[in-house]
Amino acid sequence: MLLTSAHVTSQTLEDWEAVPIAASLEGANEAANIRRAWSPIRVPWHWQLEDAFATYEGFVLYRCRFAYRRPPSGEMVSLRFGGVYYAARVWLNGVYLGDHEGYFSAFEFDVTDLVVAAGENELLVEVFSPEELEENDRKTIGGVWAMWDGMAPHINPGGIFKDVSLVLDGGVRIRFLIAAADHTGRGAAHVDLYSRYSTRAKLVGRVRPFGFEALDVEFEREVQIEEGENRFDIGFHVPGVRVWSTWDRGEQPLYELLLSCAGAEDRARFGASTVELRDWKVYLNGERIFLRGINYLPSDAYPARATKALLRADASLVREAGMNSVRVHAHVADREFYEACDELGLLVLQDFPLQWTHRRTILGPAVVQAGEMARILRGNPCVGIYLAHDEPFFVAPPEKWSALGLLRTAAEVLSPRWMLWQRRVLDPAVMRAISEEDDTRPVIDAAGHPLTTNHLYFGWYYGQFRDLERIVKIFPGFSRLPTEYGAQAMPDPESLQEIWPSGTPPDWSDLTLNYRLQVQRMARYVPWRGDRLAFASESQRYQAEVLKHATELFRRRKYSPTGGTFAFMLNDPAPAVSWSVVDWRRRPKMAYETLLTAMRPVLICAEYPKEHYEVGEKISLPLFVINDLSRKLDQISWAWELLVGESTAARDAGGTRVPQDSVVRIGEAVATLPVPGPAVLRLSLSGEEISVSNEYEFLVS
Repeated sequence: MLLTSAHVTSQTLEDWEAVPIAASLEGANEAANIRRAWSPIRVPWHWQLEDAFATYEGFVLYRCRFAYRRPPSGEMVSLRFGGVYYAARVWLNGVYLGDHEGYFSAFEFDVTDLVVAAGENELLVEVFSPEELEENDRKTIGGVWAMWDGMAPHINPGGIFKDVSLVLDGGVRIRFLIAAADHTGRGAAHVDLYSRYSTRAKLVGRVRPFGFEALDVEFEREVQIEEGENRFDIGFHVPGVRVWSTWDRGEQPLYELLLSCAGAEDRARFGASTVELRDWKVYLNGERIFLRGINYLPSDAYPARATKALLRADASLVREAGMNSVRVHAHVADREFYEACDELGLLVLQDFPLQWTHRRTILGPAVVQAGEMARILRGNPCVGIYLAHDEPFFVAPPEKWSALGLLRTAAEVLSPRWMLWQRRVLDPAVMRAISEEDDTRPVIDAAGHPLTTNHLYFGWYYGQFRDLERIVKIFPGFSRLPTEYGAQAMPDPESLQEIWPSGTPPDWSDLTLNYRLQVQRMARYVPWRGDRLAFASESQRYQAEVLKHATELFRRRKYSPTGGTFAFMLNDPAPAVSWSVVDWRRRPKMAYETLLTAMRPVLICAEYPKEHYEVGEKISLPLFVINDLSRKLDQISWAWELLVGESTAARDAGGTRVPQDSVVRIGEAVATLPVPGPAVLRLSLSGEEISVSNEYEFLVS
């Protein structure tokens, strides 16, 4: 396939074949000695999605034979890979070009002198994506693809999953371009050039508004380009810059940089924003903001299937639920997801894909890949904070729990930094690598530390969900910036049919191994009573209550000390019984509807009631209005009503003013419970284009 423009001609390489190999090649000549049959294979795609490689993990050798015309004199031919999972070694016409490790960044080689014009070219790509056998002995930086407890263990996205192309340029090529700016308008262009010769040249840039009216900004800089790879950082200033903010705090203006050099040209989109972290509170463009977010998993377990429409739809699910932020959990998403967050006004907490514990051999690759991640993402104004490592300690899923293992986890969670290699050596090295590429954003060493980025799975891994409120009252620091909490739930009944057909008894071992249900944890909170649909409904109702309780609690503790809240989790990348609030078919669970209320910028809520009360008991539940907007709310009317059975037991109403970005206690719901039966406490808030409601259910016995 030929793609042409005024400056670049590109040919996508097609007609690939592949063969599994037992070990890494010593040289391209070994390919001629392979006796196994080569099988046709799709590129871009994943080998497990091909019948010939459906269960395979390890080494796969790809081959593509193609014709190519001789480039004109002075022109350059680059071989570009959009993405390979997990590592690649490349030969063209028997000549070794190099290697690359890591799935989320593109890479390329200069092949001008190697392409054969009068005949056939042979490209060999050895792709390595090993099986990860242990959660705490990982040899790849794969994050959720490396033995994660929310995805079937047989899933391996190995393969060339993005286009491979030959790109024709002049003697100078722009291999990489990104631009970024802060809220004052001070910006910088970061460009990687590759040249076939040494020369003096001018880098000429033009910054123009993207979708709104403003004056263009032009700049230029004379540079010395050396033969081979060159890197330049060029400052510029955008006067009267319009800053990017989250959707609930402002607008999302974007700019575009056009950069040219010696006939090469490229463009990059960016926004102007500044993010700071002070005492675990986030400041966006100098103003404190409370983050209401959720953890986002890959859109699909096999990223080649994650279409632009799906990635944008997932970002929209976060926005439509009233959230202003999202944590990209233990992976780096495709570019389209971040572009959608830019446009929708969602602030991103970005994980580097380290999770749990690793072999020490990953230190070098981790440093390189951390720098690549920061360099790729620094131009997206939505990216606010980097997280270097998710839970950097020994972790075992419940089916592998033992007294010794739990003791080890507790000891590592509470141990000082100097005791663990992950925290003493690996995480600081990753943080430095990120900061060296992007020193404009905060970098947090890890998610899951008890007194900072805590994971508070009350009501699932430990205790009852109402215990959370008692714990954070005793230890306020536990709720500084919660980055995970929740419970598993069965999927929508139509999706459930795919993994547990109606009319069949539960196969608990299959649901555990292949669909990740934590059977013992579920049985503790939602027992199986013999009815498949009732079980699914009860699990969803329980999950919704866990998320509602914790989310409202963290929001009531806004800035005292809580800086934000991130539920676990939005979506399933593959068929699963998990913590997701929408399943792999994007059918919402009950909890997603609950978050529509709990995560909206303005919330009326009560201190969470007990599950049961006695007849004649007096309840007294404090009521709160939470305003995350940057404007005050005047002349707001509130009301509450308590129904027991079908009768109103008590009610009250009033008015209040709510300052911007605040939590206000507006009174109490006080009543003596007159009769037994199901009870509902209903709250409402209205005025100034605000109309919100909330309710709580409990039993009187």
